[in-house]
Amino acid sequence: MGSSQSDDVRYTIGELAKRTGLTVKAIRFYANQDIVPPTGRSPAGHRQYSAEAGARLELVRVLRSLGIDLRTVREILDKEIAVAEAAADHANTVEARIRALREQHAALKALAGEPDLPSRLGLRPGIAQNMTPHLPATPSASQLEAWLELTELARDKDFQAAMRRMAERYADHPLEPNAVALIRDNADLSLDPASPEAYALATSIVPADRVAEVEPAADERRDRYMELLAIINGWDRPEPVTPALTWFIRTVRAHQP
Repeated sequence: MGSSQSDDVRYTIGELAKRTGLTVKAIRFYANQDIVPPTGRSPAGHRQYSAEAGARLELVRVLRSLGIDLRTVREILDKEIAVAEAAADHANTVEARIRALREQHAALKALAGEPDLPSRLGLRPGIAQNMTPHLPATPSASQLEAWLELTELARDKDFQAAMRRMAERYADHPLEPNAVALIRDNADLSLDPASPEAYALATSIVPADRVAEVEPAADERRDRYMELLAIINGWDRPEPVTPALTWFIRTVRAHQP
């Protein structure tokens, strides 16, 4: 059976460039890579391409515009892998790349407009000095991750309110011993909060009437804030205070009428 008329059509590389929208340089590259080799040569030795080669080049152009690598393009053309399968694999790769870019975008926005975290949390100048993150000029990956989490935490309205209540208490009673630090350093978590021994110890550390002051600080988010702050500022990891404060609150509340 003879060949069809379309099989006999031969295009020069310039004609094929116009048909496919590819540059002559790109077509030469794909030919040299044996991805779409020329069908033959003219009597003068110039490369010629069939209509089928033109169709293959159209497919190559589309696949490459979608970001599919040359190795996969070659496998598709050689029918070693289906287009649908290659597209699904590449879609997963693109999705992962989009997630990474979104994270980078969030980090860059945070770095470009550093939020005033202490002000947002209602911290007074003296307290703010010790609770302000200072991201280095060349932060590590862990510092960037901590920064992003810290900025998200600082947007938590409930957390903001709790931190403000604490800051206001200390501002109104600047000479009063720090209840949080006292409880952290002296609490005995091995004592049952319901026991008289626990109550005697708890109230010897901080008077029972200060329990309302302590309650806003007994928040795991505060511990997390301090931990993230330490990562960003390169400090030693702080000891969490929530367990000790929770013990104190439970002890006092257990003995109140």
